[in-house]
Amino acid sequence: MLLKTLARDLVALPLRAWRARRAAALQNVALRQCDRGDREAALATLKRAASLDPKSASVRAFMGVVLLQLRSLDAALDHLRIAHDTDPQNGDILKLLVETLLQSGRYQKALTICEAALRRDRAFYEAWTCLGLVYRRTHRSAEALECYERAVALNARDVDSMANRAIALSDLGRLDEALEALEAVLAVSPDHVLARFHRGLARLSQGDYAQGWPDYELRLASSDKPEIKALAPRWEGAPLEGRSILVRGEQGLGDQIMFASCLPELITNAASCTIECERKLVALFGRSFPEARVHAIGETPADARHDFEVPLGSLPLHCRRTAQDFPRHPGYLKPDPARVREWRGKLHALGPGLKIGISWRGGTALTRVALRSIPLEGWERLFALAGVRFVSLQYTDAAAAEVAALERSGGPSIVHWPEAIDDYDETAALVAALDLTISVCTSVVHLAGAVGRPVWVLAPQAAEWRYGTRGEALPWYPSARVFRQEHPDDWDSVLRRVASELHALQQYSFGGAGAVRH
Repeated sequence: MLLKTLARDLVALPLRAWRARRAAALQNVALRQCDRGDREAALATLKRAASLDPKSASVRAFMGVVLLQLRSLDAALDHLRIAHDTDPQNGDILKLLVETLLQSGRYQKALTICEAALRRDRAFYEAWTCLGLVYRRTHRSAEALECYERAVALNARDVDSMANRAIALSDLGRLDEALEALEAVLAVSPDHVLARFHRGLARLSQGDYAQGWPDYELRLASSDKPEIKALAPRWEGAPLEGRSILVRGEQGLGDQIMFASCLPELITNAASCTIECERKLVALFGRSFPEARVHAIGETPADARHDFEVPLGSLPLHCRRTAQDFPRHPGYLKPDPARVREWRGKLHALGPGLKIGISWRGGTALTRVALRSIPLEGWERLFALAGVRFVSLQYTDAAAAEVAALERSGGPSIVHWPEAIDDYDETAALVAALDLTISVCTSVVHLAGAVGRPVWVLAPQAAEWRYGTRGEALPWYPSARVFRQEHPDDWDSVLRRVASELHALQQYSFGGAGAVRH
């Protein structure tokens, strides 16, 4: 019996070796197919390779990569899990698996896999970098910093870990240390894009605009950004007299609103200006900049001719290089006056007292929602103030349900007008009609500041660069006032200060929407 088994195994060995060689050859074919852009054919080829060598971690990982490129996230995860189970000490496969899990929002699973890898091997360098990434994505910056420091200790020559350590310092608000660490990365690798970009963000946070904006241009190199076909040469600050320019909107609503503060100067200097922006902003931008043509992104006429084009977020590089370059404006976006009057009437019908708009949730899982949100029940200090009517400006789908749940639990009745949230032009008119807006860091802040209405910003201890690091003023919006956390996660003390200031503000109110002295 033993001899038969041995003989069978000896026969199988050459066959297994042949299958492995054939599978490897098919991987090379798939690689050439990917290079030609034919990912469907590459996937079919890799399936043949996997049938020949089911235990090949490299084949499974390659299939995962191709499926990611084909936007088949769950199928990619299936193959990456098999690849990791087959070769658990492969750092590249672990990184692919963890990044894909994070992309799909499976944060706990990613955490579990990293912790398991480190239980097997505390010196597993890639496992520390992956765990650091998980902590960064879940806004546990102190733990992320510790992971990257462990990674740097294991591999001091890896500039990526050095850069990630510096970014974790920045996330903790330790900007001087972060900048020193980023400069150390750039001394070794001057073209390290991530380090340069985050150096720019840190400098902008500190108000060093002249040095910050050039590095901020690297946002355009991000793989997350969709490729946009250029329609004209890039404007680099050349004189615009007698020239036409296309301004191309990018990033989110808040950033488009914020950077739009640079448009009046551009429009004045150019012979003609065309603006691309989010569809939600077309009506508002069209009314606010009547000398320009305004289109939704992707809808600029294909036969239109422009001397130059420029990304909207690149305008400050040319006109906001010092704090003195930020104008003291009364508002550069113009809501529909008729709609503002209509909303003032609705607000007046709510009775006497201040009418204050609130937004309590900002961002997404990828844009620090946990740091930019305060559950409605946490606003109880404000809700306890007599003589104030609160109006929801929250744009998430769950907002109405949150308001209803608060009321059912004995909380105040917050006015929620869906028609004002569904149409951004209506949102602008409502914000303009309110006495005050109080909001976490979200696009409502930018909208209120851009229409010149008072807005109080509730900022986390390590706020994004747009909100600076100290003081109550925002250079972008003279009507804004920032209330900052002194310690991470401490919203209670912030709301205590806001409640005190709001109580003082009531003493100066004349009553009626829009009639408050500030």
